[in-house]
Amino acid sequence: MTAKVRRKSGAETSNIGLWLIGVSVLIVVGVVAIIIFNQQRTVSAPVAQPEVPAEWIDRTSLGDPKAPVVVELWEDFLCPSCQSFSRLVKPQLVDTYVKSGQVRLIFNHFPLQSHAPGSFMAALAAECAADQNLFWPYHDKAFQVISVEQQRGATYEKLAEFARTAGLDVDQFQGCMNSQQHQPTLNASLAKATELGLRFTPSVIVDGTLLEESSYATIQAAIDAALAAKS
Repeated sequence: MTAKVRRKSGAETSNIGLWLIGVSVLIVVGVVAIIIFNQQRTVSAPVAQPEVPAEWIDRTSLGDPKAPVVVELWEDFLCPSCQSFSRLVKPQLVDTYVKSGQVRLIFNHFPLQSHAPGSFMAALAAECAADQNLFWPYHDKAFQVISVEQQRGATYEKLAEFARTAGLDVDQFQGCMNSQQHQPTLNASLAKATELGLRFTPSVIVDGTLLEESSYATIQAAIDAALAAKS
């Protein structure tokens, strides 16, 4: 009688173990499904010109040309911190300060060799988009996809695909890419970054002052101080 009870107890323990394994597998599958869903949603998110007056958009500059404060962004499309900045910080800056006419944003290229070749390819592509004054939609789409796919998202084919999504004339865009006509622009931007002593991306400069970090709170404090000084 005792032996039978022990066998039954062992079977129950085995069943519990199998049940726990099954639950663990379901949890893992669910987490993976959520990650894949979020990635697909990020990659397919729509892009458009910022909702500001047309004359406030000039190549890689965004905002009222007469805005009292200028914020310079130095970024690399393959930089994970820049990808996070583009997703979380830049929209807040645009909504709070750019749309109100208080700040003009200027994007500068700082492609790092450690992220080559994608960092340089994406920078060239963004300049080609700027030729058609669609830099900002292209910027947003590039960061969306590259943040998920990394180097696979910065191939010539992908960059051309972003051009279609952002509403560019693709033939003109491809001609620009094939000629590498903006390589001097990138060279000049890198030289300027060196001259300024920039060491990391993203680097943020508010009215000529390089900030120690690129959190929204830090940038907000610097902008508010600059606005107060000019009021």
